[in-house]
Amino acid sequence: MSLLFTKNLPNARLGIWEITESTDELYRQARLTPSEHDFYKHLKSPLRQKHWLSYRLILPHLIEKEAVSGIAYDEFGKPYLENGAGQISVAHSGKYATLIISKTNRVGIDIEAIQPKIVKLTHKFLTKEEMEYRFPSRLTESLCVIWCAKEALYKLQGGRGLVFSEHIHISNFTFTSNGHLTGYVTRDQKRSQYHLFFESLDDYILVYSIE
Repeated sequence: MSLLFTKNLPNARLGIWEITESTDELYRQARLTPSEHDFYKHLKSPLRQKHWLSYRLILPHLIEKEAVSGIAYDEFGKPYLENGAGQISVAHSGKYATLIISKTNRVGIDIEAIQPKIVKLTHKFLTKEEMEYRFPSRLTESLCVIWCAKEALYKLQGGRGLVFSEHIHISNFTFTSNGHLTGYVTRDQKRSQYHLFFESLDDYILVYSIE
């Protein structure tokens, strides 16, 4: 299937890749830099290789040809463009890989398959206030949105000691096939507010934020 779609956003663009190719087919399409070749050689899982190659292949569809560069990672695992042409965030789950880029703003994105097991993991990522939320009709989907939203904000911030159940809070919302959320990150006694957007994609949830 290759590139599923791209989307123009305020100050950003994102793309989704639906993976139907083999690892070899993806590798032949990618034009990797020497440092990316070295990184790729250390990816042992075939699925991880597919995910990584797929979001690398999204990049040329989102920016000008002359701005395309390799993807590297900082000490916290946050991806960045080697040439500094923009801020990026990447995510992958199952058959999908996604990348968002902005020339001017920090960004964060996550995608996850909707799975019932998330209900048993709420104590690991919900704050005490969020534990009081009630989602009687679409519990699994709503919890998946919260998880993805927190992942997106974690990536936007670059990690650095954030704990989902302590530092990242998502305001209550009503689940629909797509919508928006308000999230807060508390760090060093400072509370920052962010807008997030979510949408359903088959049995997956996609959430992204642009600072």
